[in-house]
Amino acid sequence: MSAPGNDAAALLADIGGTNARFALLTPDGRGPLVRLKVAEYETSYDALASALETLAMPVQTPPAAAVLAFAGPVSAEHAQMTNSGWEARSDELRRRFGFRSVRLMNDYAALALGLDRLTEEDRIAIGPSLPAPGGALAVIGPGSGLGVAAFMPAAPQPRVLVGEGGHSTMAATNDVEADVLAFLRTRHGHVSAERLLSGPGLANIHQALSTLEGVAVEAMTPAEITDRGLEDSDALCRRTLEVFCAFLGSFAGSMALCYGAQGGVYLGGGILPRFPEFLAASDFRKRFEDKGRLRPYLAEIPTWLIRQPDAAFAGLSVAAQQLLCTPDRFPAA
Repeated sequence: MSAPGNDAAALLADIGGTNARFALLTPDGRGPLVRLKVAEYETSYDALASALETLAMPVQTPPAAAVLAFAGPVSAEHAQMTNSGWEARSDELRRRFGFRSVRLMNDYAALALGLDRLTEEDRIAIGPSLPAPGGALAVIGPGSGLGVAAFMPAAPQPRVLVGEGGHSTMAATNDVEADVLAFLRTRHGHVSAERLLSGPGLANIHQALSTLEGVAVEAMTPAEITDRGLEDSDALCRRTLEVFCAFLGSFAGSMALCYGAQGGVYLGGGILPRFPEFLAASDFRKRFEDKGRLRPYLAEIPTWLIRQPDAAFAGLSVAAQQLLCTPDRFPAA
């Protein structure tokens, strides 16, 4: 690609705890994704160099901008990933790759920024099909960790609120959940929502239930627990999924209250798309609304599962437009 073409290009990246995805955005639209395994690269810079090579983008002619979303705490100049140990600095990215502009984002900030661009084809209603009344949107996503963010409509452009809500303390609403949390406290001290609502969280719930019920079981991966639970071939795995969905409903309802997300709550991450029917039939929605005097408030809020696997790139595209100050230059992602 020639230098003039690169002046009108932006590199987009969605980097999670397990997978890193890259694409090039130009006035012609977003190009194909390059998918890399985080575990196969020592640093974020190594993965970025590999992605640029695959995209046929030599460092001598880099895109004008880079918008990179990371799973972990992010400031304007530095990103530190929570689960992989990767980090990135905007000045180092400019030095190594020649980008003129760099924006670092939390991965759920990127996902939240594009929520209002999702279509009916991109989502599945969980619970009643409610009309979206407008207003703030929240998104939570169990995956390698637990991401949380919110989209706030505002003029002249929307804003995103992002933090580390996945590390807030998890609460119990019944005796079984209280026993699960007590079991995990003996091993971890503080029990965050992420200790339960993530891939490792599935394994934690399974281990806790097996110990509490006095059932000797082999250690299983989150994928094995999910598969056996969905097949209904293992009663303990199925109970693990049921407890997981109930905890998720309580947490999602709490986030809706915290953010005032009357426009709706979205569910992202890599786990839930594997069992949308099970999630819809679980206690998720009941527990989402089960907030005492605020039940009527929550009953009006729709909840959706995102089924578009690359939904974060809609928000990354918006961020690239903002970074280059060219809102009409790129087509909608």
